[in-house]
Amino acid sequence: MASIPPPQDEWIDTYQKLLPHWQSLALSHQTIIPISISRVNQFDAGRLDIEMSAMLKEQLVKVFSLMKPTPGNALMNLRYRDERAVETRAKVRTGLEGPGLTNAQKIWYCIATVGGQYLWARLQSFSAFRRWGDSEQRPLARRAWILIQRIEALYKAASFGNLLIFLYTGRYRNLIERALRARLVYGTPNMNRAVSFEYMNRQLVWNEFSEMLLLLLPLLNSSTVKGLFGPFSKDKSSSSEEDVTTCPICQASPTTPFLALPCQHRYCYYCLRTRCAASPSFRCSRCNEPVIAMQRHGVINPKISSQ
Repeated sequence: MASIPPPQDEWIDTYQKLLPHWQSLALSHQTIIPISISRVNQFDAGRLDIEMSAMLKEQLVKVFSLMKPTPGNALMNLRYRDERAVETRAKVRTGLEGPGLTNAQKIWYCIATVGGQYLWARLQSFSAFRRWGDSEQRPLARRAWILIQRIEALYKAASFGNLLIFLYTGRYRNLIERALRARLVYGTPNMNRAVSFEYMNRQLVWNEFSEMLLLLLPLLNSSTVKGLFGPFSKDKSSSSEEDVTTCPICQASPTTPFLALPCQHRYCYYCLRTRCAASPSFRCSRCNEPVIAMQRHGVINPKISSQ
């Protein structure tokens, strides 16, 4: 008795039923290759969001101060991934697969980042304007102020703890991402960062150098610097034409010339005597050497002390 072949549609139905089982069996033998998402890229993406928002005009920045765009993620080759769906599937091979955020996650992210920040800023400004923290206020307002301060302190402590965890694991930059399980991963495996930090590095170096100069310049004494370079630029000999002709203090020809010792530079008597009497540690205006005595020019007499 000849066998009757199955209908043609039966082969197609069987193939469609066995195909998902075959695909799941093939995926189960693939090796999982974990990829560590760069922490620097994630921080740079957030920094770029702030910098590029600041490039807008002042009016637009005021309007959209709480609605910052996120071009930094695209420039850093990053995208958000729903970690809940990834943990459910448990079939991530390279660390890049997985669906993006759901509509609910996007809505909650917008509410937390825009609406939450706006309401908290308004609450803080209103409480400060009403002076809820003053001891003369009603007990209810005082308790509300203390509660606001404690919530803010708790949020800062939690943010700091989240930062430490992020630096260790490389997941979830802030508390909002951790609460929504929205993780930043690479968008494509072979795309490099599209931002060159050469200009930023030059700017940082120049800023640090200028701050160092502003810190050191007030500490420098002009007379000390002049004393360091004076011996290399001027001759101590009394035979110099500039030393002989004029007094370095009054810039006139000395009527009663005296020599400052030990450098033997020529001064007016009254100019040199006045300076030595006013300052016992007076230094020569030409060579910056301490003047310990003075002597009349052209006369071999005992030295006169400058004290």
